[in-house]
Amino acid sequence: MISMPQIQSIRSRRRNGESIASIARSERVSEPTVRKYLRVDDLSARPPVRRRRGSVIDEWLPMIEGMLAEDRETWRKQRHTATRIHERLRDEYGAGVSLSTVTRTVARLRREAAAEREAGFLDLSWHPGECQADFGQVDVRYRGVVTRMRHFVLDFPYSNIGPSQLMPGENAECTCQALRNLFEWLGGVPERIVYDNAAGVGRKWFDRIRLTRLFQAFQAHYGFEYTFCNPYSGHEKGGVEARVGAVRRRLFVPVPGVWNLDSFNLRLPGRCLELGDKDHYRKGESQTGLFDEDRKALLPLPAKPFDVVTWTRMKADKYGNITVQGRHRYAAGPEHAGHEMIVGLRALEVEILDAEGKRVVTHPRSYGDKPTDSGDPSSQLGLLCDRPAAWRNSRVRDAMPDPLREWIDAQDEATRRDSLRALLHADGESGWRAAVAGMPGDPRIHRRHGPGRGMSGRGTPRLGPGTRGLRRPRGPERIRHRLHQGGRVNQKNGRTDPGPLRERARSLFISKATIDETLEWATPRQLDAIDRMLATELANREASKRARLMRQARFPVPKSLDGYDFANVRLPDGYTKEQLTGLDFAAKAQDLVFYGKTGRGKTHLATALGMLAIEQGRSVRFRQTAELVLQLGKAKRDGALDSLLRDLARADLIILDEFGYAPVRLDGARLLYQIIAGSYERRSIIFTTNIEFSKWGTIFADDKLAAAIIDRIVHHGRLIEFTSPSRRVSQALMFGKTDNQ
Repeated sequence: MISMPQIQSIRSRRRNGESIASIARSERVSEPTVRKYLRVDDLSARPPVRRRRGSVIDEWLPMIEGMLAEDRETWRKQRHTATRIHERLRDEYGAGVSLSTVTRTVARLRREAAAEREAGFLDLSWHPGECQADFGQVDVRYRGVVTRMRHFVLDFPYSNIGPSQLMPGENAECTCQALRNLFEWLGGVPERIVYDNAAGVGRKWFDRIRLTRLFQAFQAHYGFEYTFCNPYSGHEKGGVEARVGAVRRRLFVPVPGVWNLDSFNLRLPGRCLELGDKDHYRKGESQTGLFDEDRKALLPLPAKPFDVVTWTRMKADKYGNITVQGRHRYAAGPEHAGHEMIVGLRALEVEILDAEGKRVVTHPRSYGDKPTDSGDPSSQLGLLCDRPAAWRNSRVRDAMPDPLREWIDAQDEATRRDSLRALLHADGESGWRAAVAGMPGDPRIHRRHGPGRGMSGRGTPRLGPGTRGLRRPRGPERIRHRLHQGGRVNQKNGRTDPGPLRERARSLFISKATIDETLEWATPRQLDAIDRMLATELANREASKRARLMRQARFPVPKSLDGYDFANVRLPDGYTKEQLTGLDFAAKAQDLVFYGKTGRGKTHLATALGMLAIEQGRSVRFRQTAELVLQLGKAKRDGALDSLLRDLARADLIILDEFGYAPVRLDGARLLYQIIAGSYERRSIIFTTNIEFSKWGTIFADDKLAAAIIDRIVHHGRLIEFTSPSRRVSQALMFGKTDNQ
């Protein structure tokens, strides 16, 4: 198609009487094209409808469409592929079409069919009191162990506020318990809740909805309406998906520590409400104000709360254990072996009753794919920490050695909770036996001291004279007391205040909260082990860092200042040897020029100062100037100049040895100037040279370039002269000197 100005030119020429042949030659188009545009009487724009050209596949389209129509009624894993359709067309109908043509046609027909089935997104309208529910996954440090849990969000789209609850799973008990907690926090019940295809509530499969029995009773008790999204259509819930992510990012980053799940969940909705302290993204009104309207539209709470529990009958095995979900075993006791028990499954607990409905035992509920066994005393430690009043009748108490049991028996409830928490942390790291052995009530301590040797008969440390009326801290409290007082915790190894441990941990970027928590629960023996581990790690890191810095520096031969003679080294006025060897210049990004004849010890001193800088953790680059210029030229030709310059820019100190010993071409001098200018007031450079400043113009073949370099060096630099005789000559073997001289 020709352009519109060209069409206008054709029509104008024709109106002026020019022949069609002349117009075609002038416009460089064919005569039929000229006639076509002269016949056009309407140049208005037309819709850009794409017209499909005819194809050899057209006569076989009905057969292909029929096969695809059959596929829509067939199991999706047993449908026609494009290759199979091509084979059938060839074998059954004798079609002479290529596989690529069939493949393109099948893909086009499937796209058209999918486009007909797809519907656009609706801009949903939500009323006060309506909400959406969904689960998300988060990691929390639950009782000292990083655990993957679920956070349940009940989002109110009208106000864009979404309170949340943290649950260990997504089953019916967790879902209903989270809803009950949020209903009580809200002071009412939402009119309608939109759910995803969540197993804890039920499942929607096409037009059928299967609800869990627990949720059916829960919904009838509170009287709210519920609807489900279509499968794989989470967008129908609106903003709850985004709210789940927002709660995760705002309230669970960094990973929070959770000790008591009930206490954490009491505070969590209020923290979610604080996130809504802003205007609604669409309405322009305060979200908290809109949330008040949501609350006013809630249904009243029933007189009694719903008891979220699923009761079932199970038979205990020959050991008296009940197995839930095929992998979590809960002990009812050997006396109940083979008996039918009533088991109540709650979100956080498993309650076991006998056949008459009398409570036998309550266990914390286990989650996850790994098998668990509540027969291990440590499995009940977490629940016992929350309920220290149940200590006397707990299985944990029965499993403890007598001296440790008596020691904890003598404690008040607050101290007992601290002791049990310390035991729980130790058990998580070292196992039950090691945890019991490391507690202050360790029976070995009692055997070593015995009554009358600093320990009372009940395992309580005796107080010395003049301490009547004073209570000595016990257990973890005793450990914390000594840590905070800075006194010794372990008299045998003499470990003192945890200040060094804290400093080492902070240098390894361990958070203050983690350090404080560790100091609170760890035993003295564990603190000593942690301290040694941190010290070893820091020492290894420091050694690795120094080795890496030495490799990067590329010193030709390592040198030190031991025995170095400064007698013939002339320092500037007011500049001392201590300032030089203390690397005062490197800290201030100042330059040094070591000037003297060959063999006077310039390279030796520069190398020794570079190694001192590495000892201080500074990055050093030692390069011979002529070699560096060659590397810069090669890097520029290979396109790697930026990488080489970045490597030099990482250094705190650059040593350019034998500066000016060989002349430098102009392009190399400019590259070298780029390094010197880039280091100005950023890092230090040590130049070793035997060329006076006045002759540097001959080195760079450009007096102006040399003047610019000298100007930068002189501004923040010092000249150090070496006037001694040649060390190489004085120590030359050729002149009869021995290796030891």
